[in-house]
Amino acid sequence: MRRFLFMAFILLIISAVFFMVPEREAPSSENPYFTLHRIMQLADATVVEGEFHYWVSLGSCPEVASLPDLEAKAEELLKRIVSRESGVKASPNGDSPRNSSEQSLTMEKGLSHAVYHPDNRQNGTLPVYMMAERYSDLHSGGRMRLLLQHMEQDGVNIVHLLVTVNQEGEARQLSSLAYRLPSLLGPEAQKGSLSFCLTGHLEGELSPEEMGELSLIITRDLGGEQVQSISDGKMVSITGYTPELGDYLKAENLRINLNLAMRYDDYLDKTVIWAGTPLISRYY
Repeated sequence: MRRFLFMAFILLIISAVFFMVPEREAPSSENPYFTLHRIMQLADATVVEGEFHYWVSLGSCPEVASLPDLEAKAEELLKRIVSRESGVKASPNGDSPRNSSEQSLTMEKGLSHAVYHPDNRQNGTLPVYMMAERYSDLHSGGRMRLLLQHMEQDGVNIVHLLVTVNQEGEARQLSSLAYRLPSLLGPEAQKGSLSFCLTGHLEGELSPEEMGELSLIITRDLGGEQVQSISDGKMVSITGYTPELGDYLKAENLRINLNLAMRYDDYLDKTVIWAGTPLISRYY
């Protein structure tokens, strides 16, 4: 039961990042991965993966009137990102030219799903919820997941876009790609929210007490402060603020731009550490 409540709390935090407009302050020109890598060094952890998430609302998108329309929109956006990221000029509708770059594009279909109101399925009414998911490898070496969700908000149908890019290893170049992503997507996908995360491994098992102590040491070494610490007995997760990471979320009078989490993985026989800003936008 405690684990369920803990995961529900984490999902609530993730939802706050992607489905609410956070108050962002003190924009930083620094690469956030510099600080996240420093955290891994302070923890004496080996970085195994980097990732970032970009969420933005695309508005009502009147051209999306069915699940096939949403799938077509997802594929159009994916092609636009891949072609522009590789340096190939895309056509106005987002398609790549018919050349070697287009031929090398490998797009994988993920989940596609529509939920209808029981009384409206047969009368041509839009589903109450639709999602379309696509995957592709990027020229820079990362792997991209693109998720489109169509849902009703305050009586208006809205399309939300979530792009996640993962790369194994230190993935130091992901920050550059993250800040280029809005321009790769085009004018309809500006002013979104970014989050960054690194995953690292520590040899052996740390107890929850040791995880909490290490988190506190890291936060202090960054000149920061902890805002909240929670644990389910096997995992420790802390949120806090450090001036070394410029952008932050503001909740009431609290500033948050640092999220650390640790858990022992008995299969790997390693303690896994996640460092994210402003929050860790993934399951852990």
